[in-house]
Amino acid sequence: MNLTLPADLIWTVAVTPLEEQLPQPTRAPPQPIPILNRVIVSNHAAKAALRERRGTHDAAHRVVTHVPSAPPELRVMMSIPTIFNPNLNGMEPISDFLPSPNETVGFNYKIDGILGSGSFATVFRAVHEGAQNRPVALKCLKNAKETVDAGLGEARVQSLIRLHDPLGRRHIVRLLDCFYYREHLFLVYERLNASVLAHCTHLETLGPRARAEYWHAGSIGALSIQMLDALAFLTYLGITHCDVKTANICIVNAERRIFKLIDFGSVVLTHDAHMSYLQSRWYRAPEVILGLSWTPKIDVWSLGCVAIEVALGFVPFQFASTELVLAAHKATRGPFPPWMMEGPLGSIYFSGSGYVYEVDPPATAPGTYLLRSEPNMTLPELLAQHLDPSIFGDVLSFSLFAETLLTLDPNVRPTAAEALQHPWMASYGLPLDDPPIIPVTPSSSDVASLKEK
Repeated sequence: MNLTLPADLIWTVAVTPLEEQLPQPTRAPPQPIPILNRVIVSNHAAKAALRERRGTHDAAHRVVTHVPSAPPELRVMMSIPTIFNPNLNGMEPISDFLPSPNETVGFNYKIDGILGSGSFATVFRAVHEGAQNRPVALKCLKNAKETVDAGLGEARVQSLIRLHDPLGRRHIVRLLDCFYYREHLFLVYERLNASVLAHCTHLETLGPRARAEYWHAGSIGALSIQMLDALAFLTYLGITHCDVKTANICIVNAERRIFKLIDFGSVVLTHDAHMSYLQSRWYRAPEVILGLSWTPKIDVWSLGCVAIEVALGFVPFQFASTELVLAAHKATRGPFPPWMMEGPLGSIYFSGSGYVYEVDPPATAPGTYLLRSEPNMTLPELLAQHLDPSIFGDVLSFSLFAETLLTLDPNVRPTAAEALQHPWMASYGLPLDDPPIIPVTPSSSDVASLKEK
């Protein structure tokens, strides 16, 4: 199969001036395929029983915490430079960091645009003037205790990763520098190309076949083996990423199908408290939803969601509530083992007969509903219905691989290292070297320099 990417499909995130904010890529409409249907419970006794089973609190606010064994007693020091004007000791007038056009942050990082912004940080486009104008991504954490704490945790995790992978061969974004400047913590990363989510969204705008022609079995196999290698490495270090999704996998080289995992702000280590509220909803593993104890295998589940998303153009679990997501798990990958339905949060999602149920769902007539699957909605059936073998390649082998990653029972689901041994992975290999990041020069309409603005 030809793996050469047409030049017009090698794409990078458009750069916006500092005064603007790059919007998140537009998602496909929620669930384009009818996987579920609601059946209202009309029996008064049954309705009352389910309402009592649910309780008075919203299921989303029930959080279960599993406390692991105490960690070995150890102290390690990490130094973070503080850069300041010795003639000033006042506080910044506002909590947000608003650089002036072409401002040099720290000593060497010259900002010329924004790559993206979220609830906890803004990522600036910059160059390292002290290193031949090397392109970098400058992540500025918002000035609040919880975000600064998360940024320090991210820096600690990245230092551990760099200690064990000094050459950056494990498909994980590299932290180059960190410092404190103008009351903000900055993390300096290598600048990559677009996220897989942004890339897929862009391809959709080029026509109905563009995404399918790039994200065929060869591309998904390359993505999967690289991400499994990264996850196996993280598991070896005692790290669970906890936010694997298409928005957090970036393209290094689109033509050669090289990818890296980014955003380590949600990482949980082996001896951290393990909570039941983490991961993005559409990629959330069932054991997390049900309040069960979990392991790094939750990242394997999320990667399975990623593989299906780029193949189909949507996530089968792309719903607005946790109940609907769990019902979609059951419809496509079910049934659930009894021990999972009997977990800490099982009763607020499963009826006594094993159906996922809802109580007064939003935008629906008040009532109690059972969620049932439409026929022929299992994962293999979905893939067989919506993938064209003449474009995609071997649909059956990919389906068997995706089913393995999306195994409901975490005791049966493979680890990342075990998934690397799946027969479908034998067709793919890891890159022999770390290729340079090859961006495509955006058009003049995509770039507005700060100075011109």
